[in-house]
Amino acid sequence: MLYQRLILIICLVSFSNTIFAKKVVMQSGIKDSYIVATLINSLSYSSTINYEISITDLDIPKSRVFRFIAKNEEIDVIAAGSLYDREKMLLAIRLPLLKGLMGWRIAIIQNDNKDIMLNLSLNEFKSLKAGTLHNWSDTKILESNAITVEKGGLFQGLFGMLGKNRFDYLPLSVLEVTREFEKYKNRYISIEAHSLIHYPTAYYFYVNKNNTELAENIRLGLEKSFVDGSFDRIFNKYHGDTIKYLKNEKRNVYHLENPFLPATAPLQRKELWIDIH
Repeated sequence: MLYQRLILIICLVSFSNTIFAKKVVMQSGIKDSYIVATLINSLSYSSTINYEISITDLDIPKSRVFRFIAKNEEIDVIAAGSLYDREKMLLAIRLPLLKGLMGWRIAIIQNDNKDIMLNLSLNEFKSLKAGTLHNWSDTKILESNAITVEKGGLFQGLFGMLGKNRFDYLPLSVLEVTREFEKYKNRYISIEAHSLIHYPTAYYFYVNKNNTELAENIRLGLEKSFVDGSFDRIFNKYHGDTIKYLKNEKRNVYHLENPFLPATAPLQRKELWIDIH
């Protein structure tokens, strides 16, 4: 195995007293404790297989991880956003792990522009210029909504571009905006206080297309965790404070379309999504 020596095992969990055990390697960053906890919980419902879960924080692009999984090399599971190409390459377990939270965005702005989004119509909002990275899927989403986008090559470089008025705002997920703001707050920037930007997104577990047994056990475990409340308990442990804070703020919402979200996303199942408006 070419990349075996690069894998760092940071978690090993086994479930039940069944005889048969099976190892599952998941690609996950250090910041993804919630995703790890959700996978562990979903596989704990299996009554036939004793899953041993190993987590690797191998720092490689997700596109490369997808290729590894497609070839059955080293990694078995990854969590990632729903895109047509990804769903063609791997088997998606189409249950949204983040309840659509990645599609709820807050803008980082210059201190001098604190009211730049105050009381704007949707068309007025779309006239503002956003800053993103070349390889962000959000870039295509914003452009498809007739929003002008200034693209950068490095994440940290976006904050310098914002300071030079290359664009009006940097839209970040509600899950990351506070963390990233704290890193760069000395750049004369602020978290915009009046608005939310929203477009539908889905974040799934993916496995090899032939690994149907693992996919089905993850799916069944997730479904059972929705019913018994354990999914929401984990979700609220990690994200409940963020949601409560945003709901209390009563922000105006700019709703955008996402033409790149596959039609297979279970948007009709309202209980799987969250509305923080």
